[in-house]
Amino acid sequence: MKSDGIVKISALAYGGSGVGRLQDGRVCFVPGTLPGETAEIRITAAKKRFVSAQVLRLIEVSEKRVVPECPLYGQCPGCVYMHCDYGTEFFWKEKQLKDFLLRSGVAEAGAFTAGVPSPQREFYRNKLTLHRGEGKSGYCGFDNRTVIPVEQCRLADRRINELLPLEGDVLLRCTAVDGAKVIGPGTAGILHEEIPGFGKFAVAGNGFFQVNIPVAAELVKRVLAVMKSSGVRELLELYCGIGLFSIVLAENMPELHCCGIELNKEAVKFARINAKEHHVGDRCRFFAGDAGKGLRKMGKHSGEFAVLLDPPRTGVEKETLKMIGSSGAAQIIYISCAADTLTRDLKELTAAGYKVESFQALDMFPCTAHFETLSLLSFHGKRK
Repeated sequence: MKSDGIVKISALAYGGSGVGRLQDGRVCFVPGTLPGETAEIRITAAKKRFVSAQVLRLIEVSEKRVVPECPLYGQCPGCVYMHCDYGTEFFWKEKQLKDFLLRSGVAEAGAFTAGVPSPQREFYRNKLTLHRGEGKSGYCGFDNRTVIPVEQCRLADRRINELLPLEGDVLLRCTAVDGAKVIGPGTAGILHEEIPGFGKFAVAGNGFFQVNIPVAAELVKRVLAVMKSSGVRELLELYCGIGLFSIVLAENMPELHCCGIELNKEAVKFARINAKEHHVGDRCRFFAGDAGKGLRKMGKHSGEFAVLLDPPRTGVEKETLKMIGSSGAAQIIYISCAADTLTRDLKELTAAGYKVESFQALDMFPCTAHFETLSLLSFHGKRK
């Protein structure tokens, strides 16, 4: 195979690719490489300022490199860090978050807080979605069309792996209460997830819940610590799902009143059930609708309330973000699973008078390119 040169890898980019430079100065992204390695490469895609490449051979090998135990590594696009030790993976995830927020100017270096690595790097996922292939179900390949058959997944809970392989489009869930189940179309049913220290929460079998329970528990603890020190008595939670954060906060803060907004009507139904089961139904109200409606419900306010955001990977809608920025909330707690859209949204909020007091990474998704983040903002502008 034709060689396009040799590249020295100096960093890991957001997404997991190694980063180096060609002799002509263009940045070169090389999946499957590590800082300190030297690789002979072939260019697979070229732009004016950067190229993507594949490794033909490694000339120098990092001491952080390990042999991936998954037979699908290199075929499946999910696990981009399986070729390095976990300390290296988590170091670079934290650095990627810092680079996003510090280089963009939305946060100062002193706001960075040490994050939370996952206690398990493998066999942690409580949810798996497989797609119909020729024969066994599997994951979509790099072309997003080819289905790679999956007989075992080293990210999935071992109890889920006991159900594999399967055929067809399949959703699998596993909880401490219900065990591992295949969720069929039209028969999602009700599952009960358990967050250690915070109890059980009902969720639809095909509904959203955090996939890494130990890290989710740590995230809840940290949100609770932030809220307890805030002094606010009202919380508006946008994208509230089944009400996890509002309910835990209300349980542990007897004077707190919460209002949750969620677009998914079924999730709202479960949020109301969960609030009742946790005996906080009188202080936790949940509504189905657009996130912006929740802000309009708050109306003019003294500022002694907090907003908690946990949007999808695409971030907060532009108009909703503007409303949050002008809401006068004393604090904003922003939970995100995408550092790029988080940075975009924080630019809007800091321009509206908010300051990023702290930010940190929580590795909800070991071996993959993704990680959760928790940011705290306080209002430093002039109230209108």
